[in-house]
Amino acid sequence: MFAMSQPENRVDRIFQEIESFTAEEIRALLMKMADRIEVLGWLKAAEISFSDWDNPEDSAYDRI
Repeated sequence: MFAMSQPENRVDRIFQEIESFTAEEIRALLMKMADRIEVLGWLKAAEISFSDWDNPEDSAYDRI
């Protein structure tokens, strides 16, 4: 028998907790998750703005 990996185990525990939420708590959780996903999307979109600095000449600044 295989042991459940750590991430799956955490997801299962979180899901079990969510199952006990009220409808209002689920709505609040979904709103927070949507906000977080939107922020992550904006950060991902901004990455291209910094691609000019991804070169050997500017690598000295990576250690700052």
